[in-house]
Amino acid sequence: MLNIAPTIGRINAAIAKHGIEIVKGNGYFWFADVSTADRYIDIPSVYTCRLRDLTLEQWVQHVEDALNA
Repeated sequence: MLNIAPTIGRINAAIAKHGIEIVKGNGYFWFADVSTADRYIDIPSVYTCRLRDLTLEQWVQHVEDALNA
């Protein structure tokens, strides 16, 4: 697989099937449930300032591992 640079749009497109989106905080990224008003979901935040600290595949795997835990 090609190493495609992660962007918020690409990550959100890849995890949309789970009803989740990534949101940028101050020095971290968190995941929101797009189907609820409170937008909280029990997926750990990723503490990094740059999306490129992880590959697109790693971002998706982080979400899928948390949902399967």
